[in-house]
Amino acid sequence: MASQTIRKYSDIRERLISSLDGKLVPLGKVEARSSSHLIEKVVLGSGNPKRVLISAGIHGDEPAGVETICSLIETRDYLDFMPKWEITLLPCINPFGYERGTRINLEGMDLNRQFKSPAPPKEVALVQSVFDRAFDMTIELHEDEDSSGYYLYQSVASDLMTDLTFHILNEVQKVMPINGDSTIDDMPARDGAIERVSDVETMDWWPMALFALSKGTRLCLTLESTQQFPIKTRVDAHLTAIRTALNFFSD
Repeated sequence: MASQTIRKYSDIRERLISSLDGKLVPLGKVEARSSSHLIEKVVLGSGNPKRVLISAGIHGDEPAGVETICSLIETRDYLDFMPKWEITLLPCINPFGYERGTRINLEGMDLNRQFKSPAPPKEVALVQSVFDRAFDMTIELHEDEDSSGYYLYQSVASDLMTDLTFHILNEVQKVMPINGDSTIDDMPARDGAIERVSDVETMDWWPMALFALSKGTRLCLTLESTQQFPIKTRVDAHLTAIRTALNFFSD
């Protein structure tokens, strides 16, 4: 594991604090050797009829998602969705990995494989605490260093069928190419879309999306930009996907 700090989580916190007027809410503290980090959430539009959770930084070597949430807040783009959406944001789930550019946390764990663990790491337990009420949708922001283009996973409750996936990809391709491979991450794909199993009991381990389904979320989107483009392009692609998803269900 790399030990050298290459980014400062404190810089992210300062940016958010300066833009949020006290809306940054601590979930809990994660110890990291000689230091500790607060993992925090933001709730915008509390009480609005539709609920979405947008998260980033569960893999510390995927910084574009963290930058996307910072951009969404700093530009106040979220105001366009306030009449309809209560937006919960988890800006950086894995601060230790974010600071060191590693996928894993201090304990060497891939946090996105620990959501079915009977004794999950502290970061995962804090995320799980956010699911005290069901969300209409979750959006997880990820990156892929090897992919030729953008792609996404869709996990849906059995009673929900939507063409949102391809609507998102059609909009994103204006910013970044779509990965058109028939197999992505060892899973069958079609035009940049992968459908995950919706039966959460069939897997020995759960990513965050399957935990969300088990807690009543109707639609879980895992968005994957490609790191073969500059970070601004990756952020713009994620922002486009988020706007498209929220607008799709705002009517």
